[in-house]
Amino acid sequence: MQGDAMTTDHSTQPPNPRLPAKTGIQPDRSRARKVRTFFQSLFSHAAINFIGAFFLIPFLWMVMTAFKSSQDVFHTPPRWLPYDNVRVEVNGEELALYNVKTEDGIRQLAAVKIVEGVGTFVDPAKPGETMEYEIQQGATVIAEPIMRVSFNWKNFPDAMERGSRPGIGASFWVYFKNSLIIAFFAIVGTLVSNAPVAYAFARIKFPGRDLLFIIILATMMLPFQVTMIPIYLFFNDFLGWGDSFLPLIIPTFFANAYDVFLLRQFFRTIPEEMCDAARVDGASEWQIFTRIVLPLSTPVLATVTVFTFLWAWNDFTGPLLFLTSPRNFTMALGLQDFQSQRTMVWNQLMAASVVFTVPIIIAFFFAQKTFIQGIKLTGSKE
Repeated sequence: MQGDAMTTDHSTQPPNPRLPAKTGIQPDRSRARKVRTFFQSLFSHAAINFIGAFFLIPFLWMVMTAFKSSQDVFHTPPRWLPYDNVRVEVNGEELALYNVKTEDGIRQLAAVKIVEGVGTFVDPAKPGETMEYEIQQGATVIAEPIMRVSFNWKNFPDAMERGSRPGIGASFWVYFKNSLIIAFFAIVGTLVSNAPVAYAFARIKFPGRDLLFIIILATMMLPFQVTMIPIYLFFNDFLGWGDSFLPLIIPTFFANAYDVFLLRQFFRTIPEEMCDAARVDGASEWQIFTRIVLPLSTPVLATVTVFTFLWAWNDFTGPLLFLTSPRNFTMALGLQDFQSQRTMVWNQLMAASVVFTVPIIIAFFFAQKTFIQGIKLTGSKE
């Protein structure tokens, strides 16, 4: 009896308040959290894709227009894919093929010429006979061109040829080469000049360091329009460097505030203990900078390289200010010259713009991983 009582007392003991109650609340909360996380992720991805469409759609339209024929560029309503006339050879000549409504029904005829809404057509099977039909009678279309999807690759060499000035040795390929030369030396000058300055502000203690750094950052608030005239007079009149690449390249060998700040913030994320250990081993500051800091700073150096390339490649004001001879023009000036010297041909202009944009895409594609890593890590910790 005593044993039974003890057993009964043990079974009737109240539950331990420290143990969680076995209810359906916990699974419901977990399920609700998963649903909420799913919709948050769905909404964020939808927002990113929607915003990205604003940048992607104009680029795709430029690429598609670069492959269109001159007739298809002005087609109403606009079409994404490039279309061109189906052509047939008649008497050794390529003629556009039309669906023409005749008394005998719809016939496929080749257009010899179209003047004031009246087309002269020929039957490809009977090239000796010509006939005339109105293209349109009121709202009724009599002759409609037969179109097919066709990528007009010829627009690219035509654009390169159209933008050329053979008499003075200028062409789009010359503009392309000039832009590459300026961008290359701008990258070299930026990396060579900014990295040591940023290291000095990040690791070397000297009197007035912080005040000097603030003054350098303050120069970022000075717009280029304020210094444009003094810089032009200095390089063009005083040094005599007008119509050359020197005014566009030499300033990059002097540190600028933005890149100094970017590099300094990254250098400060490198543990100071590594530099102290190198100093104990007898390494100089130059050895620490070149053998420890720079190898660990590949992401931010790639970021600076991409930014500098984009700036040098897209720069329009600088070349416009100092370059006067077409043989020294960059791609940015070449595109503007392409628009101003002749009647606008939109498909060829878009083809030239694609050639202008491709190096930017290639540069970002190869540096994408280190570029994003550099942006993510810069200034993440002190």
